[in-house]
Amino acid sequence: MEKISVKPRIKCFISAKTLLLNKEKRQNGLISFAIPDLGILFKERYFGSHYELEYISLLALLRFIELNFKAFQSQKLNVLCSSPLLVHQMSENVVCQKEVERYRGLALAYKKKLKFSLSWIPESANRAQNGMMDLPPLKNSLNFNFEDIHKKLG
Repeated sequence: MEKISVKPRIKCFISAKTLLLNKEKRQNGLISFAIPDLGILFKERYFGSHYELEYISLLALLRFIELNFKAFQSQKLNVLCSSPLLVHQMSENVVCQKEVERYRGLALAYKKKLKFSLSWIPESANRAQNGMMDLPPLKNSLNFNFEDIHKKLG
């Protein structure tokens, strides 16, 4: 009987929040991603519409994974987010807002390269929106590179 090797699945969470309720207006906001199994929570202020920030949070995570590929190459990546629109636009051949077309193009290129899945979860389950107390107390021995995350985002 042939053995089937299954890659371990690692869950990555992304989130974007804006200060105003108007999701189409460009404004100050916060992007974040979390990889709880590795004790990683990244948050950064960003300026853009809510829809732009959703893509930018995804791109920040994917850039981080690309920069630290050795730590992730044996993992099956499952990206989880609270935006049904983002999940729909990334999984379907649909027209999206003009303001996010370039971000979507970059994200789709990463999807081909990194072979990740993207799934919707309710906001209450999104660990990128929660605080640092949700992360396990791990000693970081992997020496992750956070330096160049936003070089490809703009």
